[in-house]
Amino acid sequence: MTNALGRAATTGHGYWRAATLGTPAWLALIVAGFFVVAPVVGALFPGDPADVSVEFAAIGAEAVISILVAVALFASGSAARRGLALGTVTAALVGVEFAAIHFAINIDAKYAVAP
Repeated sequence: MTNALGRAATTGHGYWRAATLGTPAWLALIVAGFFVVAPVVGALFPGDPADVSVEFAAIGAEAVISILVAVALFASGSAARRGLALGTVTAALVGVEFAAIHFAINIDAKYAVAP
């Protein structure tokens, strides 16, 4: 067990390159995947598909998918794949942060009263 943890904690050939290039690549996939996941989430939760809560739920679903992919990559044992797992988790967290900011900005938009 200690050997596996020590190996997982060390970097190797391609680790940082995969982590650095994996973050923007996976973030681009999250943005593109939003257009696939959002209609599915909108169908599961009745309401306005443009509602920010549906958008936030879609980003959350993508974050869960990203973390599951990252766990599989991390368990593979390759240093480059572990780096890509780091990039994947980083992109998922950035996506959730952008969704949270968007949600916070627009949550009161439908309740705003025009002067």
